[in-house]
Amino acid sequence: MIQATKFVITALVILTLAASVEAKTDLLKDFDSLGGNDALLEKAKALNPEASISLVQRRVVPRQNRLEIAPEFSSVLGGDSYNRTQNFGANFHYHFTPRWSVGLKYNYSFNKLRPEGENLVKDPAGVGKAVVPDIDYPKQQGLVLLNWYPVYGKMNLYDLGITHFDVYALVGGGIIELASGGTATYTAGGGVGFWWSQHLTSRAELRYQTYRASRYTGSVDMNTTVASVQVGYLL
Repeated sequence: MIQATKFVITALVILTLAASVEAKTDLLKDFDSLGGNDALLEKAKALNPEASISLVQRRVVPRQNRLEIAPEFSSVLGGDSYNRTQNFGANFHYHFTPRWSVGLKYNYSFNKLRPEGENLVKDPAGVGKAVVPDIDYPKQQGLVLLNWYPVYGKMNLYDLGITHFDVYALVGGGIIELASGGTATYTAGGGVGFWWSQHLTSRAELRYQTYRASRYTGSVDMNTTVASVQVGYLL
């Protein structure tokens, strides 16, 4: 599954680069257009020309049948007490309605010892024998996600334009490759998505993730919290 996910990611990244070369939209103009109903705005200004007026109307970033591609950086909180994991990856969300999307997430992991693990290796007892921590660290993972966007709103950002946002929930599952091999993993959480223009997006996400890791004494459940930031492009 992970190899297939890599292939899909490579193909979609190539398509994204090709689309970005052809795109000639002025992002600032695009961003300012998110306020919505220009006709109502002109009528309001005519009634009181000296007033500064902003109107926020309907959703004007259509997400029906659109693909969002978003690179991601994430940090794993909790889990193994001797190991710290951070991830770089990519997300691919297909929005089939403004309130629902399905997605693929791929993450490549970078691991380092926490201070507790480093102390074990440095022979804290002074007996000339270092202790190697028993760590089954993650290498990479691929997830399938379902996202639900029940809360939608807009806000005026420093009078530069109108920013759209969604509060969303997600559930998913997939395969995580550990040092000991591949195993199933499941996740659930939520976040806030921002729609800065008709194409530019970002997300702040927090999710719970669980999987089983191997130990010399047997397998154990690993319960982690993953905090991530994504910046993407809506095709």
